[in-house]
Amino acid sequence: MKLEQSLTPALKVELELEAHEKECAVRYQMMNDKLDTLDKRMWRLEAMIMVSTVSMVGLAVMLTTQL
Repeated sequence: MKLEQSLTPALKVELELEAHEKECAVRYQMMNDKLDTLDKRMWRLEAMIMVSTVSMVGLAVMLTTQL
C-alpha cells in the first residue's frame, strides 16, 4: 500500500499546506531581498540627483552674479 493511499484527506491537505507555506516563505524572502537591493539603488540615485541639482543651482548662481 502506498503512503499517499494510507493518508487521510485531512492529513494530506495539512502536509500540502505546510509544503506550500515553506515555498511561499522562500519566495517572500527572495522578494524582500530584491526589494532591499532596489531600495539601496534608489537611495543612491536620489543622492546623485540631489548633488547634481545643487551643483546646477550653484553654477547658475555663480554665473548670474558675475554678470
